[in-house]
Amino acid sequence: MPERLRILREELRFLSLRKLCNLAMEQLAPRLGLTRLPYGPTKITVESGNVCNLRCPLCPTGQGDQSAIKGLLPYETFEQILDQLGKDLITIRLYNWGEPLLNKNLVRMCKLAYRRRVAIKISSHLNDLTPELAEGVLRAKVKKIYISADGATPESYAIYRKGGDFHKVMENIRMLVAKKRELGASFTRVIWLFHVFRHNEHEVAIARELAEELGVSLQLNVARTDMGKEIFETAQEALVRDGDWLPTSDEHCAYDREGESAQREPMCHLPWKDTAINWEGSVLACCSVYSEKHAYGNIHDHSFREIWNNPLYLDARREILGKGETRETICKGCKRNGYLFA
Repeated sequence: MPERLRILREELRFLSLRKLCNLAMEQLAPRLGLTRLPYGPTKITVESGNVCNLRCPLCPTGQGDQSAIKGLLPYETFEQILDQLGKDLITIRLYNWGEPLLNKNLVRMCKLAYRRRVAIKISSHLNDLTPELAEGVLRAKVKKIYISADGATPESYAIYRKGGDFHKVMENIRMLVAKKRELGASFTRVIWLFHVFRHNEHEVAIARELAEELGVSLQLNVARTDMGKEIFETAQEALVRDGDWLPTSDEHCAYDREGESAQREPMCHLPWKDTAINWEGSVLACCSVYSEKHAYGNIHDHSFREIWNNPLYLDARREILGKGETRETICKGCKRNGYLFA
């Protein structure tokens, strides 16, 4: 069978009539002003753990922020999530505030998701990849592996990825690509995720050439301010503290020069189609929320369906739609601070 047909067959594995109906409802529900939803999300973030061995300056985990309970996602919790949401899900992003490769159950969880017909994406700084792990995630048919490496030279890489080893990451990319070729794992895409900062924006062209040499795709991401704080403050406040990180090029900057957010959608639709679940079961409005203090519920206390339509979630959707007075939620604070999602 031709490679493209094999990949298409794998893609279709994750779809069903129910999931396609959910995709349609996700688009219609906010336009219809619905706040109580008769369907589940098709794409979610599940935190593999909020533990990391790098010290990236704009990440709360890298900063050593202790406002969230620290730990790694248990296999049983992941299984519980699939039991409750699996029939609606197309994709799980199995990462958020930590390094997925530090979770010893990662490959096992990826295999379970594939059996349940849910696609998995992971994002790693790739310093801890071993041949065994590489083979494991490829045989588990992970859909996408993002490699977070923000620099095309050791010098620029080290400015943000503190504690990481640029040469080791490049070696691990080569090893992963070679293992992919050896196993015929054409379904899994390997993507180099390059956040464009002021200190590395001059290396974008070099990164493109290097990515081609390595045999991976290159995805350029706009630089942001402190990821754990950005929805709790205005863009102006964030820029006073973190503006020196942002590139000089408007093409790769998420903010304009007057300090306003440059996101492109007038309204956030995430509470109608997405959610984030922390390693300990807390359900959050989106992956931008760091601590369980702002959770809308916990799957160990209530079913996801109950949480998805509980008073906090209903008020969050009402707030976004501008439907009268609502209680204080993370979505209300986010809207108040003018943080809009692309």
